[in-house]
Amino acid sequence: MKANNKEKMKKIVKLTCAIALSLLWNISSAQVQDETTPGFDAAPDSTLVDTTAAAEPVPAAPVDPLLRPYERIVLSIDSATNLITYYGVVEQEESGSDSLYLRAKNWAVKNLNKDLKIESDKRNQKITYVGSIPAYAYLNKYSKRSIGRFEFKITFLIKEGRYKYTITNLVHETLPNAEGGKNSRNYFEYYYTSTTKVREYDSILRNADLDIQKLIESIKASMREPILVDEDDW
Repeated sequence: MKANNKEKMKKIVKLTCAIALSLLWNISSAQVQDETTPGFDAAPDSTLVDTTAAAEPVPAAPVDPLLRPYERIVLSIDSATNLITYYGVVEQEESGSDSLYLRAKNWAVKNLNKDLKIESDKRNQKITYVGSIPAYAYLNKYSKRSIGRFEFKITFLIKEGRYKYTITNLVHETLPNAEGGKNSRNYFEYYYTSTTKVREYDSILRNADLDIQKLIESIKASMREPILVDEDDW
């Protein structure tokens, strides 16, 4: 009887040990999973972020044109006089100095107002004019209104086969105001550097620049005109 009880106890102990070993094996297998095991990292944590990826630059938002700083016209300033100056040297090898001198005089008579003031130095082939042209505000491509006149000094320096023109001392003479007041005279440099009425003054300078560029083109065209037979009889 005692022998049977001992055999039963041995069987129970063996079975208990087998169950315990099986449980320990399953737990260790679940905690240490090989990378080759099917399903390894099959569902990674969605909150993980790849910190090695370079961040793409965010495109800059477009700037509202109304918020941009107003850009004024840029004009040439003579470093010696600090005056706004238009100038240029034109090579014209087929023309002699006497011919160019006469053409410059003819151009001034045709293109500048009748109150033209002339300072000529034939010996040094130099002519200086103080004249004016009508001043306009261009409302659009087909419409303009008078705003007075632009006065300036233009100097021609002439040599054989070339000439230099310089336009400076630019002044805007306004129209009389509605109350019948006198005309005002404002130098371009005042408009160019003023910190008040920036857009208004800049508009005047831009309109003046259009007319002065046309004036320069007319100078070049007149100086290229064919030589007349009696051109040197003066």
